[in-house]
Amino acid sequence: GCEDLGRGDPIRRRLVSDRLDLHAAFGSQDPGDEMTESSLTHTPYPIIAVVSRVVTQVVDRVTGDRVQAPLMVAAACTEALKIYGIEARVMYGASAWIEVLEDQSAIWTGCWGENFYFWTATQFGEVVDLNVSVSHRQRANDQLDGPKPMYSPPMLWSAEVPRFYRYQPEGIAELELTDMQDKGQFERVLAGVREHCLADVAKMGEGELLESEFANEPMIAPGRRMLDDSKQSFKLYDRALSVFGVPDAPF
Repeated sequence: GCEDLGRGDPIRRRLVSDRLDLHAAFGSQDPGDEMTESSLTHTPYPIIAVVSRVVTQVVDRVTGDRVQAPLMVAAACTEALKIYGIEARVMYGASAWIEVLEDQSAIWTGCWGENFYFWTATQFGEVVDLNVSVSHRQRANDQLDGPKPMYSPPMLWSAEVPRFYRYQPEGIAELELTDMQDKGQFERVLAGVREHCLADVAKMGEGELLESEFANEPMIAPGRRMLDDSKQSFKLYDRALSVFGVPDAPF
């Protein structure tokens, strides 16, 4: 799920914001009433629901498992948000998060050093990572003989970043695919995302409300809103962290 930008695929560009290096711990609580369009300070929840659900489902269907495609997920999320008139960019840099292993211990994993990770940044200063919740499905080489990862942190869509994530942006990434198979997959992903999102925009134009069903995966959303899945994965993840504590971050 990591990339080495030394191979020259995405184009490096200057860093546009340092607001992504937020590191705050918070609990879960319900947000206040949804804000009016003129006073928005975050992506509206119905749009978060649609984009997160559509992007994850489409990329999983096209690739078989999005855990290996963080750049494709971030790029698809960015394109989806543009359909709703929300500015977004794909960021690259070092990233780390805590996984809980089958022995209930907690470790940091992710992409740093020579490897880079990808996520989306919105006009509201939100960090959007729709891939982190499935990272436990991929085992690093140094984990092959040890306990297996059981739980990853939730998908993240928030300007406030809890202490079990780390994001250190280095710049903006662009998707430049040279492999024909990768190109074909990304074209199918974009077609599927656009089809669903444009249909929702058309409904909005007719005065209909967006379907606000979230994907069945844990998510941390704006307003310190915590959404768990049907298996209560975040509850189990959080319980392990409360027992073992949060280890020191790698950067």
